[in-house]
Amino acid sequence: MGGASAARGVQGVIAKPAVRLALFGFGAALFGFAIYTAWSGSSDGLRAFSRAVEHPFTLALLVFLPLVCLFLASMSFWVLTRRFGKVDVHEMLMLLGGAWLLNYLPFKPGVAGRVAYHKSVNGIDVRWSLVVVAQSIVIGLACFTAQIALASIAAERAWSEWGKGALLATPLGLAVLGVALPRRGIGANAWRYSAAFAFRYADSLVWAGRYWLLFWIAGRPQGLSTSAAIAGVSQSASLLPFAGNGLGVREWMVGLAARSLPEWYGKQTAMPVAYGVSAELLNRACEFAVAVPVGLLSLWWLIRRFGKARATESVAAVGAIRT
Repeated sequence: MGGASAARGVQGVIAKPAVRLALFGFGAALFGFAIYTAWSGSSDGLRAFSRAVEHPFTLALLVFLPLVCLFLASMSFWVLTRRFGKVDVHEMLMLLGGAWLLNYLPFKPGVAGRVAYHKSVNGIDVRWSLVVVAQSIVIGLACFTAQIALASIAAERAWSEWGKGALLATPLGLAVLGVALPRRGIGANAWRYSAAFAFRYADSLVWAGRYWLLFWIAGRPQGLSTSAAIAGVSQSASLLPFAGNGLGVREWMVGLAARSLPEWYGKQTAMPVAYGVSAELLNRACEFAVAVPVGLLSLWWLIRRFGKARATESVAAVGAIRT
């Protein structure tokens, strides 16, 4: 009871607007300091950007892969949300796309906006939307933990990269098998959680691939174990109550993780903090290059959809009065 009360107390403090704005400012300051660190350590920090220009195909792939992550994350949310109401796949894609951009703003309005939309357009009660958010956080933590744990195990084995990759993909295979679970009785929704986990873990594996490409293009290639561990650490930054999408926090968590992981972990070369920070800044730039147009397009579509839903409600209300 005492632990639960303390947790609620911490959540209450974080929920205060002044505290949330201060945390956003702290994250933004960390982001600015990350840029300064990469710039001042130019021999290590800026090489990632200069080499990226020399590899346009890989750079294009780094810009494209965040869209794959958006799709997989949207499908995970869609599977969980469909339990409580009718939401189309493309509609969930637009909701996550809009939230992706909005969450860069103070107070992370993307989550609140998605909850409000579900209530007004899809008829899903706020409490069920919050249940989906909580379930998604738990599934995300399970994915990050499993990925980091398996990356640590793989790092200790003298296996080929293919063997390590197979071990890292094991939870995905098990989750896909879990989709075939019986859909009745107390386990009626077990398949749903397996599917949500499968989509989210596939998203985590794509993140690992992104870091593998990032460190390759930056001139310090790393093994799958290192890339997967850093991906798990990076994604966990989005769960911290700082700036949206882990802005600032993610750069430093990646930089410190890349620097501090021991050599036996599978690291091919030692990396200064500035190098890891710079690689994440490149990742952020690639991500932001698609977050802006996708977010704006998604918000435009959602506003139109919301307007049509409200107009339909008004017409139905007038019809009911006349009847």
